This record gives sequence, C-alpha cells and structure tokens, in this order.
Amino acid sequence: MLKNIGVIGTGWISTEFVTQIDQNKYTIHSIYNRNPKSLERFLTEQQITNGFTDYDAFLAQPDLDVVYIGSPNQTHYEYALRALKAGKHVLCEKVMVLTGAEAHELFNLAEEKQLILLEAVSLFYMPLYTKVQELLADGVLGKLSGVNVSFGSCKEYDPENRFFSKDKGGGALFDIGPYGLSAAVYLLGTDIKLVASDVVMAESGVDEKSSTILKTSTGELASVMLSFRGKMPKQIILSGDLGYLVIDDFPRATNGVIYLNDGQIIEISEGNAQDVFTYEMDHMNTLYQGDSLIVDHRQVTNRVIHLMDEMRQEWGWTL
Repeated sequence: MLKNIGVIGTGWISTEFVTQIDQNKYTIHSIYNRNPKSLERFLTEQQITNGFTDYDAFLAQPDLDVVYIGSPNQTHYEYALRALKAGKHVLCEKVMVLTGAEAHELFNLAEEKQLILLEAVSLFYMPLYTKVQELLADGVLGKLSGVNVSFGSCKEYDPENRFFSKDKGGGALFDIGPYGLSAAVYLLGTDIKLVASDVVMAESGVDEKSSTILKTSTGELASVMLSFRGKMPKQIILSGDLGYLVIDDFPRATNGVIYLNDGQIIEISEGNAQDVFTYEMDHMNTLYQGDSLIVDHRQVTNRVIHLMDEMRQEWGWTL
C-alpha cells in the first residue's frame, strides 16, 4: 500500500490536504518548500517535524511513497518530472501541466517506470461520479444528448496575483478550466473534440472568460463556460432522451438530482466532500494494486490538457 506522502508546497491547498486527509490511513511523511521561513511556519502550524528546502534530499528519502504537488501551476512540470525520475508516484494538483507535450512526456515516463501519475481534479475521485457512471451505464437518462458545464467567480483584477499573472500560470483556463473541461470529458468520453472556443483576455495576457463547444464522434455536445469576472453556478446539466441530471457545486459534489420525462425525480447522494484527498489516495492505491476503474482519469487528464492547447491556439494565446 502507498502510505507515506511527501507534500510540496505550504499554501492553502497543501494545508487542506494535510488537515483533511485521513491520517489513520495515510501518513504525512515530509514537507518540501524552498522558502525556509514558509517551511518552518507550516511545520510548526501542522506539528510536522520532517521538512526540506532541498528537493533532491526530499526525493531521496527511501520510505517516501508518493509526492503530492500543491505548489503553483508553473512549477508542476519540473517537480513531477523529477519525482518520477526519482521513482516516486505523483499526485499533482490541477492543472497538472500547462501543455499537452508536457502531459505526454510525464505520462510516458510514469508508464515506463511503472509509476502512477494522477491529477487531483476532485470530481474524478468523489463517489458521486462513480454512482453517476453506473446509472448512465444502466440507461437512466437513455441516449445522451449533451452536457452544459458552468463555473464562474468574480475575482478582483490584480496582474500580480496568481489568478491573473501569465508568469504564474494564471487565467481561468488553468485554474477552473480543469474542472469544467474534465467534467465534459469524464461524462462524454475522451474521443470528444473541439468545435469552437472564444475568449475575452485580461490586460495581463491571460484568459478572463471563455465559452467552448465540444462534440463527440457520436454527436453528443458539450458547452463549457468559464469566468473569472462573472459569478456563475458551479453546475453540470447532463441531458438524455429520457431526462436530465443536475449536479450543483460539482467539483466536490455529494448530491445530484435526476429529472425524468415521466415526472419522476431521483435524488442521489454519495460521499463526503471533506474526504476528497483520502479518496484521491484511495484511487491511487486502487491502481497500485492493479485494479481497474470505471473511467481512467489519466486518459481524461491527457485529453483535457491537449484540448487546452487547441483552445489557446484558437485564441491566439502562446505561453
């Protein structure tokens, strides 16, 4: 079993990871941050003794099983690459990397070294979505027609913060885009292709809001609306010829409602949002033990990041 986890980063997402994961099941083995003051503060706050400012020394620990990457977007590729080369399994926060070429390289390296590389897009791991896949396989919605996904917040514009800084991997696409696009690909399949995408760019050179249409080879459509400058529900609406499914607050959703054409309303409930990081590690161990999943999240991640490449190309945005 993969049990000992080394955490990269000491920001809010790393704090959530450390405080919310089931520590009766998994061990926060060590922390890495190149900034000694940030590292010391985090170690003190979380009552952890094993900290590193040297990444090579961090990776060299023989009993370290998994590296969790909770650092800023632009650092993910290098940290993941070095961790895989050191023989460590990797769980990386979204967006895993910024280009399809980087994703292709990392997944190939993980396969070559027989390691597991997963992107921590929370909806992949929430039990609700396993239940949804089972219901879809049973035909509850009939023949699928398409999915509408929206995710928007209204953030104060500041070109220096990570949300709007090009140098820090900012923009709505790289922050909330993995949720919206992953929902569409997870539900409709990895053969989905880009039809069209339009964008409004922020002055800092990153995307402020976008609207994207995708289509599968069998005719299902997806629309994905993202925004950093307009509040929208975090919502999935999946439609079929027998009814539709609504999931609100979808990244860590535990509830959904199915509305059938005959008037039936079916409520579904699975999981606990506070357990998302435990679910992520549980899924990693499922793969480590050689068991299969209903949907291979690695294929979804790979497809989403390549779709992001295509969207940015259509927008004329080069990194």
